Amino acid sequence: MKLKKIQTLLEKYYNGQSSLEEEEELKKYFDNENIDSRFIVDRDIFLYKRELQNDIAETPDLSDQIWAQIKNSKEQTNKKPRLNYLILKIAAGIVIILSIYFFTKNQSIIKKTEIQFADTYDSPSEAYEKTKKTLLYVSQLLNKGTKHLESIQKLETGVDKLNSIASFNRGIEKLEPITKYNIADKYIK
Repeated sequence: MKLKKIQTLLEKYYNGQSSLEEEEELKKYFDNENIDSRFIVDRDIFLYKRELQNDIAETPDLSDQIWAQIKNSKEQTNKKPRLNYLILKIAAGIVIILSIYFFTKNQSIIKKTEIQFADTYDSPSEAYEKTKKTLLYVSQLLNKGTKHLESIQKLETGVDKLNSIASFNRGIEKLEPITKYNIADKYIK
């Protein structure tokens, strides 16, 4: 076979444009021992491809067994959820019944232990006077708690006197643009 023909067949093969007959010609050429040295790499590729095809041909077809296993697993999984759903439905029903029972039981206990408020005074004026005394007592206790805060109020008067200094600070802030002019004046000279 001519080397030019082999070269063109290889180019067609690598570009994906070769026919089956042309590929058979290449296989026959690479099966021979007399191969040009520039095609040795291509020969290795074709030999690898042939070995791969032989391995694939020797591999047993397991598709029927796989499909049978899938069908068996589907049948087994179809049985389990039905049983699980039935158990879940029963458990949910029991939980609902128990929660209703305990809720109503707690409500009846709460009603029994509920404190009934009754009027402690016969006349409203007597209740008003008692309330007034209680509130005055609470007020006195609160006033005792605030007596020691009078010294803090003295501090506040001192702080009020210092507020006049704050007005001085505002005047300095208004003079701030002048300092910027002084800085600019240094650079201009």
